[in-house]
Amino acid sequence: MVVSGENTVSVQIKLIRKYLKLKIMEDNVTFRSNSSHHQERAHVYDLIKRSIANGESHSALMIGPRGCGKTTLVNSVLSQISKEVDVENDAIIVKLNGLIHHDDKVALKSITAQMKLENVVGDRVFGTFAENLSFLLSCLQSGADRQCRSMVFILEEFDMFCHSGRTQTLLYNLFDITHSKQAPMCVLGITNRIDVMELLEKRVKSRFSHRHIYLFPYEDLEAEARGNKPKSPLECCKQILVFLLSVPISLAGDKVDVVKKKTGRSKKKSISNEQPSELEEDLLPDEVVKRCNINMEQFKALDSDFLNDWNSHVQSLLDDERVVDSLEKMCYYTVNEQIFRNILFQIVSKLGTNKPYIDATDLVSIIDKTVTPEHRVMLLQSLSILELSLVIAMKHGMEIFDGQPMNFEMILHRYTKFANANSSTQTVPRPVILKAFEHLQALEIVLPVKSTDSIYNAADTTASRVQKEYKLYTLAVPIEDINEAVKNFKALPTEISHWYNNSVD
Repeated sequence: MVVSGENTVSVQIKLIRKYLKLKIMEDNVTFRSNSSHHQERAHVYDLIKRSIANGESHSALMIGPRGCGKTTLVNSVLSQISKEVDVENDAIIVKLNGLIHHDDKVALKSITAQMKLENVVGDRVFGTFAENLSFLLSCLQSGADRQCRSMVFILEEFDMFCHSGRTQTLLYNLFDITHSKQAPMCVLGITNRIDVMELLEKRVKSRFSHRHIYLFPYEDLEAEARGNKPKSPLECCKQILVFLLSVPISLAGDKVDVVKKKTGRSKKKSISNEQPSELEEDLLPDEVVKRCNINMEQFKALDSDFLNDWNSHVQSLLDDERVVDSLEKMCYYTVNEQIFRNILFQIVSKLGTNKPYIDATDLVSIIDKTVTPEHRVMLLQSLSILELSLVIAMKHGMEIFDGQPMNFEMILHRYTKFANANSSTQTVPRPVILKAFEHLQALEIVLPVKSTDSIYNAADTTASRVQKEYKLYTLAVPIEDINEAVKNFKALPTEISHWYNNSVD
């Protein structure tokens, strides 16, 4: 790899790393051309476009699992419409999130701010939510015919607006406006709960259009309609990896014949074999560049030869059987693309002068740790030193008594014996130790032993009437997990490590 002039390898890697981080973590606008949700996108586009251009009123729900691209689809539609219609003057986009705006007062304050009507509202006092919302809409009316600007409400985490403990005032008023056509409005709810309709009040249901748009990962209705076999989850994961890690050749500052370069490379397989035009076209959207305050001129320092090498390297990752196996495991474990993006972000962050290319071993390792983590090991490593010491004391005791269960007094005796033998170990009061042991119970690291010959029901066993210090417990985690947790436990005192590894006497 030869880089001429002042464009050293470190500069090239730094720019590629910066661009990929933006592309992976910040780009929630680009709708991939190889995505299988073209029909759903066309449906959302039609609803919003008709509301803005023709003044129609619509309501709909978009339902799909987390990370399947619901928000990205909506953002890409809004981005496209903003280039076709004067959205700034003809419409108002209001985005609410159920995790933040589930309270009516907070939601109304956010709606007022996004409509830019804080000065109009001022210190006015309204009796109901409906009166306040009606006043806001009246402020948007203008002209001789008192027409109102079109409004598009995007309700993220829609199910959080449907809590049974609260009245669904916000939803009722929004759907009522669309139902009665008081003002041109499109209300689009986004949720991952397929049973969300069961959460709606009857009055809200009666004003909802019952239009549902479902997004399912790896489902390609268009391919099935044409009689073609839809892409497998593994193929989709491969495409996502190539898409997110590739850098457009058009970023390079030097003017080169890209086609000539691609056809002239015979040793490495070019990424353009599958996507001939996508790499040159898919630059970061203007919305992302503006939001992140990025100067795109800096990327002109990139060298086209370097980018060709990089894109070929990304494609070559798919030739590694270890990477393919890890991707297959991941795509069947989760459909959340954000998890995959987090994995790739970690990989990209490791790039540097000493490691200019992605190491397949690192990629496999991070995928394995992400999708199949040893939760029990992580749980043990999250314990306090005292709690881990009680687990070790219980392990030693059960080894002595051939796996027989132990009570708190027996565990306390072994821990006290260790603490007295090590002057550096801090003395802990008995109530604190008992509280730590109860925490182990709550985490289900230790479980009570139930009496099998009890004549009472499961909730009233013989063991339940024993004083808590003398109830029998057994370890609920395998010894191998304890070994791994102690081995990799950060800042574990040497005395405890030595105590654990010593033979039981």
